[in-house]
Amino acid sequence: ALKFYETDLKLSEELYALDPSNVGFKNGLASSYGRLGETHAELGQLENALKFYEADLKLCEELYALYPSNVGFKNGLAISYEKLGSTHAKLGQLENALKFYESYFQLSEELYVLSPSNVSFKNGLAISYSKLGYTHAALGHLETALKFYEERHKLGEELYALDPLNVDFKNRLAISYSQLGSTRASLGHLETALKFYEERHKLGEELYALYPANVGFKNGLAISYSKLGETHAELRHLETALKFYESYFQLSEELYALDPSNVRFKNGLAIAYSKLGKTHASLGHLETALKFYEERHKLGEELYALDPLNVDFKNRLAISYYKLGTIYKKLNKQRAIEHFRKAEQLWMELSQTAPMYAEYQKNLRFIQRELTQLSKFSFLNWLKSWFGG
Repeated sequence: ALKFYETDLKLSEELYALDPSNVGFKNGLASSYGRLGETHAELGQLENALKFYEADLKLCEELYALYPSNVGFKNGLAISYEKLGSTHAKLGQLENALKFYESYFQLSEELYVLSPSNVSFKNGLAISYSKLGYTHAALGHLETALKFYEERHKLGEELYALDPLNVDFKNRLAISYSQLGSTRASLGHLETALKFYEERHKLGEELYALYPANVGFKNGLAISYSKLGETHAELRHLETALKFYESYFQLSEELYALDPSNVRFKNGLAIAYSKLGKTHASLGHLETALKFYEERHKLGEELYALDPLNVDFKNRLAISYYKLGTIYKKLNKQRAIEHFRKAEQLWMELSQTAPMYAEYQKNLRFIQRELTQLSKFSFLNWLKSWFGG
């Protein structure tokens, strides 16, 4: 795909150079930049993606400035803001992401007001609510995030009611249930979260049954198994959680086998290993848990090596060190400290490079408390051995 899009860009640049005043050529060049940005983002090459998205934005802004009444150019500019917002979020730059998402929301809202019956504009507004919800959740503003997700869900239900056969609307409605579930779970409303996750799972099963070859729907179903597993685990229904996680693992493994170079599938499989490890640890199966955590850690190192600027990959690698440490805490205290130190180092770096992510600050404080407790334990043991206690 990358090779085709690079050829497409070359031709678009040649056409634009021939006649820079031709709006069709300028728009075509903008689209070429956008497609290359998307491809690099899918490959985990965020800095390359950012450069192409910035080139796309520049042309989209010029087109919109020339023809502000052209809804196509206005919509194109809105989409370019969204892509830049998503990339900055992955790079840990939440303040930049929020600004782009707010610009995306403003234009999406204006387009929807111009034509409320246009399903594309309604869908764009729904997505903008979703992006704002995600960013506020990452900033730790859960109540604000919930309001945006509720607005997104409302529009999602309207779109699905308009066209129940539209699989994209059905899929996006499923995702909105998941977003509501995640926020409710973070607020401690586990029973409510479970209901949302069950609705999400129901739609996910229907989509996958209709289109079993669609990897997006298969991935969506895998994620819904994971969310159900997480909630049942929090409710201490460990055997139920384990069943959901095993289904999640099976689908994740199949997706990864289909395309091992796909970073999302590799990341999904890594998370599946982590979930199985955590559940087996809670059930007291330490050796089994350790094996799953080691597999998860191996994939985490590979993902981080592919894209060290992706804050999510770095955070998940830190978590994998922490998870390994929790097992060694019961088997070998010194090895636990070694793993916790590595997790601490990564979270310290994340707290400096992405200070607005509430999760990274919380994780850093948590691991430092763990290390303090372990250090005290080690010191007391040393005193006992020294004095023959």
